[in-house]
Amino acid sequence: MIQIPFLTAKPLALAIGGMFLIAACSSGADPTAAPAAAPAATPAEGATAEPTVETAAASWLDIELTDVASGEPFTLASLKGNVVAIEPFAVWCTNCHVQQDNVRAAYADLEAAGVQFISVGVEPNESPDRINDYRERREYEWTFAQSPIELSRAMADLFGPQILAVPSTPLIILDEEGEVVFQDFGFQGPDSLRDIFSDFTS
Repeated sequence: MIQIPFLTAKPLALAIGGMFLIAACSSGADPTAAPAAAPAATPAEGATAEPTVETAAASWLDIELTDVASGEPFTLASLKGNVVAIEPFAVWCTNCHVQQDNVRAAYADLEAAGVQFISVGVEPNESPDRINDYRERREYEWTFAQSPIELSRAMADLFGPQILAVPSTPLIILDEEGEVVFQDFGFQGPDSLRDIFSDFTS
């Protein structure tokens, strides 16, 4: 996988990514590897069981998001039947700007092929209004939403902490059944994006 160096950073976003990375490193786990299933445990009486990786895998598609442009709620699960691209990003991330310009150059073709492209803001200090202002200013036509903390945690559990390190330009693709069929990091040019999605669209 291509690793893109951090060009810009904000302390809070790096702190979140750092906490996930420290936790992964301290356990001896490879932070980019698929996480192992958590062992079953019986909570003490009256205690609430901690969510497991399996729980995150089952529920992350059902976490409610809001389209920052329309204010309409949706879930990733509600997009089943379409190929869905999920792009974690932050407004402050200059690498994200470059990659989103690549998406814009290919977007007419992706949209025509039925791809639902979702840019998900994972910086907790960026409000929906700020994300929408950014989207309008840069004239991006696809869906933007702010990630609830539950979704950010679930993605980190499923894909590793780098998924929240947005200067690495993460990309996740779901097939029409809502299954993950592609996940990678690094810049993808317009032609590369067309080629990637051609494998999953008719």
